[in-house]
Amino acid sequence: MKNKSVTVALTGTTGAMGGEVLYSLMQLPSNVNVKCIVYEAEKKIPRFVKKTLKKYSERIYAFRGDIARYEDCEKLIEGADYVINCASLIPPKSDHDPETTYLSNFIGTKNIVDTIKACGREVAYVHIATVALYGHRAEPHLWGRVGDPIISSDYDYYSLYKLKAERYALESGIEKFVSLRQTAVLHKYMFANNLKDGLMFHTSWNCALEWVTDRDSGVLCKNLVEKDLNGELDGFWNKIYNIGGGENCRVTGFETLDYCFKTLMGKSAKKYFKPDWNIPRNFHGVWFYDSDELENYLGFRGESFESFWSEMHKKYPYFKLAKVVPPALISKFAFKRLFKNTNSPAYWLKHCKAGRVKAFFGGTEAYKRIGGDWEKFPLLCEGKSKNGEIDYSAIKNSANAEKYLLNHGYDESKPLESLEYSDLDKAAAFRGGKCLTSDYSAGNIYKKAEWQCREGHTFSSSPYTILKGGYWCPHCCEPKPWRYGALAKDIPFYAQVYFDSHTEDEVDDVYPMPDDDEEFIKKLR
Repeated sequence: MKNKSVTVALTGTTGAMGGEVLYSLMQLPSNVNVKCIVYEAEKKIPRFVKKTLKKYSERIYAFRGDIARYEDCEKLIEGADYVINCASLIPPKSDHDPETTYLSNFIGTKNIVDTIKACGREVAYVHIATVALYGHRAEPHLWGRVGDPIISSDYDYYSLYKLKAERYALESGIEKFVSLRQTAVLHKYMFANNLKDGLMFHTSWNCALEWVTDRDSGVLCKNLVEKDLNGELDGFWNKIYNIGGGENCRVTGFETLDYCFKTLMGKSAKKYFKPDWNIPRNFHGVWFYDSDELENYLGFRGESFESFWSEMHKKYPYFKLAKVVPPALISKFAFKRLFKNTNSPAYWLKHCKAGRVKAFFGGTEAYKRIGGDWEKFPLLCEGKSKNGEIDYSAIKNSANAEKYLLNHGYDESKPLESLEYSDLDKAAAFRGGKCLTSDYSAGNIYKKAEWQCREGHTFSSSPYTILKGGYWCPHCCEPKPWRYGALAKDIPFYAQVYFDSHTEDEVDDVYPMPDDDEEFIKKLR
């Protein structure tokens, strides 16, 4: 590593994770340089990123461009040894601009992958995926892992195009790749992002969240490059991993907001919110059963959920003033004003957006049953669920997690390399179909096989993409539009997730429903 000049190409430079990756890479020896693309439509570059670009200008080459243009990706990839693709249009922006989300989250990745393949040399590709690929997880399946079914939440264009992007990368045939599914990120821009959009109310009170900080995510990528250059990543590449902060970062949605408000403002979230302000389902989040695997490779964890909020308390001392302001006033002027935002559940209810009310609440009647009384609302972290009392500490304990894991439909005690045709066909049957490659030879997990789904579609995918990616038929299991109820009706692989938060009479629901996004969904079809 000492004598070799290394170039790392980076996208998403101005984002929370991308900015930290840029800074962390600069902590490597001076022979490691970065070439980064700054989105040309980005009007204001964050101060933290500006300072990094200026301080390390001799080692950073930055240019304006757009990864949705192939020629800009060619420029980015030229001379690069590694590509770290952090670029994404994320919520709330993605909720309001589906078409730009498509260009950024899918076409941009496709262009990067295609330019790597066309360059004629080995370039290591690091793809940053998302926990949103797992969709909404409810009790009892709050624990997840690689191989779980990929389910984009209804109306979530962000996860829809991240889904298509990751699958494209997995199936591309790139010689050296890794996909890292990023969890919810505690980052320096959280307040600015969440106090101006109805996204504030999209955190389900009982969802499982395993956080990681933006700084730890930057360190992760730095350690990845460093350890690979030093030959310390044996067995690491060409796999999918979940990024998570581990035991000290696992909480629920309610605990997240409650700890935030108590730390910064001295009072519980119950003083500022009502239970029926937030959606109860159709979100995303899961505690990662396997996130230690990435930590064991890269050793990136240095912060915890509590340490992050402690730092925020020091960074924003003016929040102390809130302690002398009645919570009702703060609630009215800081949060209730967001009810008018089109991304707010209150807006959907007021303007009869039946499709979104059904997707996120289960319908108007289900919404009414939630009510505004915290004493009657079952918070998991307080030992209450819709089915009665629970032992929350036991559910949250990773030692007990295995009994809450999903079934993947095949014998996972076998190494992937030893799986035979019968194992693949068994997994396919659990997904409602069959494996057509009867002459499959053990060990060819990255070589494409032929499959058939329950609707008769035939498609080619590697066993790794199906078994460890959690993907299935690209024709009927990728939302165009969203219809996971129909899949869950006949496919056990999806049913075990879907019916944790949906009823049997919802299996024929298709989203978007007629009152929303009709023109755009026509384009998708």
